[in-house]
Amino acid sequence: MTFYKVKNNSGFKMDGYFIWCGSAIKGDNGKYYLFASRWPEETGFPDGYMTNSEIALASADKPDGEYKFEKVIIAKREGNFWDSMMAHNPFITKIGNKYVLFYIGSSDGRGETRKIGYAYSENIEDGWIRSDESIELPDNANNPAVIDDGNGNVLLYFRDGRLKVSVGCAKSYDRKFEILNDNLFDKGKIEDMFLFKKDGKFFMVCEDAEGVYTGLSKGGVIFSSSDGINFEFDSKGYGYDIEYENGDKLTLQRRERPFILFNGDKKYLFTSAKIGGEDILTGGKTWNMVQEIKGF
Repeated sequence: MTFYKVKNNSGFKMDGYFIWCGSAIKGDNGKYYLFASRWPEETGFPDGYMTNSEIALASADKPDGEYKFEKVIIAKREGNFWDSMMAHNPFITKIGNKYVLFYIGSSDGRGETRKIGYAYSENIEDGWIRSDESIELPDNANNPAVIDDGNGNVLLYFRDGRLKVSVGCAKSYDRKFEILNDNLFDKGKIEDMFLFKKDGKFFMVCEDAEGVYTGLSKGGVIFSSSDGINFEFDSKGYGYDIEYENGDKLTLQRRERPFILFNGDKKYLFTSAKIGGEDILTGGKTWNMVQEIKGF
């Protein structure tokens, strides 16, 4: 993977909010849309997301442009739903004529009650219908990522509270998922998965949580697979050092939640970025960064 310099004033940030978990798609109207998690800065990073995260929609005229906030798509809701308290980890895709937004939620703000569900709409900006029931998965399912298996089925990847990655398969996004492999990576902990296919192979870009595969804790790592179920190490992914078009350089404290937008023959890597906190895990400023890449 080769990285272009980051365009100045690109990506998505909001004053007064932590921004995380970006997932992008090109709309039928030619605009580019980013679904991202946000929560008020006064609630703290990262813990504030557990009770205050909501999913916001932003848009830009170019894939690596400056994304502007449009509206909140998924917020808290009354009642004892799986996502009454918060919504986080958006993953947007289009299945048939519907946009489908997978995300995690919690009914009471506790980690062990996090679940994966979805919302869908035929219009990317409006008309979103939320599932009242979560997808039936093991406890504390997080980090949803989906891809077509090539045979018309939906593969859903997720991790649990111990960062153990599983993959399930269903005939449709709203059908029951059968678990095909409940421990894709027994050598090290992995999270924040993104999948794509090229030349008949599956590729996964994700986070090497403890640096077991790459030597860089929380750095990017790429795995490949012939069947989408059994993966092997392919190459290192992204790191923490960033260079902008104006020559400014930046070393991030934290870089997570990779998502690649394929736009013609160009590719754009979206990642959550953090600087200025007391340590790698807490505080600071966050935004969603976009960077053109080459490779694959």
